[in-house]
Amino acid sequence: MRIAILDNQPLELERLCEALSSYSLSDGSSPLCTAFSNSPDLLRRLKRETFDLVILDWQATEVSGLQVLLWIKEHLRPEPPVIMVTSRSAERDVVQALNAGADEYISKPFRQAELLARLNNVLRQRQGDKGRDEGAVVFGNLRFNVHEGQVCVGRTPVALTLREFNLALLLFRNQGRPLSRSYLYEHLWMRDEVLSSRTLDTHIYRVRSKLKLTAEHGWVLSTVYGYGYRLEALNA
Repeated sequence: MRIAILDNQPLELERLCEALSSYSLSDGSSPLCTAFSNSPDLLRRLKRETFDLVILDWQATEVSGLQVLLWIKEHLRPEPPVIMVTSRSAERDVVQALNAGADEYISKPFRQAELLARLNNVLRQRQGDKGRDEGAVVFGNLRFNVHEGQVCVGRTPVALTLREFNLALLLFRNQGRPLSRSYLYEHLWMRDEVLSSRTLDTHIYRVRSKLKLTAEHGWVLSTVYGYGYRLEALNA
């Protein structure tokens, strides 16, 4: 899991990163946290990278955390969950942030146990939303049966391995957004697996071929040079 953290106070930023380093994911690992001390740097990264969660300080300089939240809601699909961590604790501020789309609101100075509990709550809610929607997920002429790990092109079932299925679904859920090689490896392979430099490329080739992700069929799965891959619908 990749988490972006924005706070213009170095000590607070360090505390947040340390708190999250103690959080254990389902595979026993800790999330990969990327710290930002200013909003413009975070926005530049959000435009070209994918994060699973964003933690924002409302009082960030140059562009406020609330403005970053509004930008995320307008421009990112699918949008990552957002937690606001700020010293603004007035009721009107909490209401404003939640109405703007924040998933959680934590007042500073934050307590580590509360932060991790609210993080768990956000992730459970998002997972529950996905579970309700994932019986059948349709993208154009492709239908993904998430519970069974099967996909059909039109009415024709396509034989995919579980990893190919998960790779395809990840690409489709992030249409139009470049996904870095490191992001794809992190989400699809265990950390202790021994992989060759061509492992991801081979899986991309198979998914493109099996699902007919070509211009003729309305899709383009392209290489982003030096970065990763991007899937786009031609009729979008």
